[in-house]
Amino acid sequence: MTNRLQMPTHSEQMLSQDYQRSDITSGVMHLGVGAFHRAHQAVYFDRLLALPEGKQWGITGVNIRPQDSAQFARFMEQKGEYVLKTMDAEGTTVYEHIRSIINQIDGAQTPELVDQTMADAGIQLVTSTVTEGGYYLDETRQLMTDHPAIKADLEGGRQTLYAFLYAGLKLRSQTSNAKITLLCCDNLRHNGEVLKAGLMQFLDAKGDQILLQWVTENVAFPCAMVDRITPKPSPIHVQDVQQRFGTDDEMTIMGEDFIQWVIEDRFAGDKPALDLVGVQFVDKVAPYEEAKIRILNAGHTNVVYQAALKGMTYFDEAMRDDELRQYFEDFIFQDSIPAIGESIVDLENYAKIIARRFSNANIGDTVERICTDGYAKFPIFVYPSLIGCYELGRTPIKTIEGIAAWFVYFQKARAGTVTTPYHEPNLSALAHFTNDAEGIRAFANDRFLWGEVPEDHPDFVDSLSQAIMVMQEKYS
Repeated sequence: MTNRLQMPTHSEQMLSQDYQRSDITSGVMHLGVGAFHRAHQAVYFDRLLALPEGKQWGITGVNIRPQDSAQFARFMEQKGEYVLKTMDAEGTTVYEHIRSIINQIDGAQTPELVDQTMADAGIQLVTSTVTEGGYYLDETRQLMTDHPAIKADLEGGRQTLYAFLYAGLKLRSQTSNAKITLLCCDNLRHNGEVLKAGLMQFLDAKGDQILLQWVTENVAFPCAMVDRITPKPSPIHVQDVQQRFGTDDEMTIMGEDFIQWVIEDRFAGDKPALDLVGVQFVDKVAPYEEAKIRILNAGHTNVVYQAALKGMTYFDEAMRDDELRQYFEDFIFQDSIPAIGESIVDLENYAKIIARRFSNANIGDTVERICTDGYAKFPIFVYPSLIGCYELGRTPIKTIEGIAAWFVYFQKARAGTVTTPYHEPNLSALAHFTNDAEGIRAFANDRFLWGEVPEDHPDFVDSLSQAIMVMQEKYS
């Protein structure tokens, strides 16, 4: 290790787990080493490595996107070490030296090294964070085989998660033949089932029935729920760490003090003893998952476009705005919680915790970041409250207002009349949602977004159309 991450000044303020990297072997491969992974899963494994039960659970971190190679090169220079800065609502700050990502591979540059590593019997767990849109499944969980990225990978390319899993698992089946667990860590309902559905269809489309059978017999796909608000990395925190500790760390990340990981207790091979460091192993993840997706993620999504229309920069501003704070509470208690129904989770208390977390001004989570990728988020996060309320015989008024705000926001973003830019990977899917009566009707009837709701509950189309007109007038 270079001197880059040695902490010569104020070192008493830096937490570091008690283990030697030379004693650690890698039992985990992670695909998609972004800020969230480094603030979440890598932190749990960092804590596990300090225990006798954890020595074989170091992480091999893999970049799979060419556009991230330049930044990942710096991460490799730092040998996968970095500082995590966490701040609570009162401003209490903790600095942690995270060292659990003991190996780094840029799969966009050396994909064959990813395959060889995944084939190694020592790797017992492959985790992944590729964002909600990285699974290329439609509303019926059918693989989008006509999507350019999937088409390219079916022809031998390396653009998606599936291509890396295909090549690595194929080599594993031919060499070590060891069982393995694939653990999705993205914000998707039933995410293990989603990953399995996509991968199995990809293998079928490749025509590889032998590997399809091997995966069926040797691979587990547990579901999981992950939670920690992690803003886009900021130079403010990088400079703070560099000046405070006299280090050259360029990979500092920041997150809130809250952290949670709930995993379905279903592994094909060895299981890391993560329960010793705060992870919950449960029979069913769904109750925790539903609470998080329908309250935290849907709350974020339904509030953020209204915050953007109001010209806000940070999400905590929305929670200090009387109108938006009231909207958040109304959405949660009028639509979200009733749609969830009975739960082993204390939903009302959980909602209060989420409101406090959203109000943490020290997070600095930007409206721009949360606005990203609305087309993938609404069917996952917001749709359940929409359909749930209708099934209860209730009109989901607050949910519809949140949807309307998204429509008005992306129209303004398209016209350049809103200050918050919109980053939408599926921009072409929004093209026919024009800013007129025909476009609104197309939007309200879109099956990918709203499933059977427009057909089964025709008043939804009229309610949403009316809500959009009200929102347009409000933010004209």
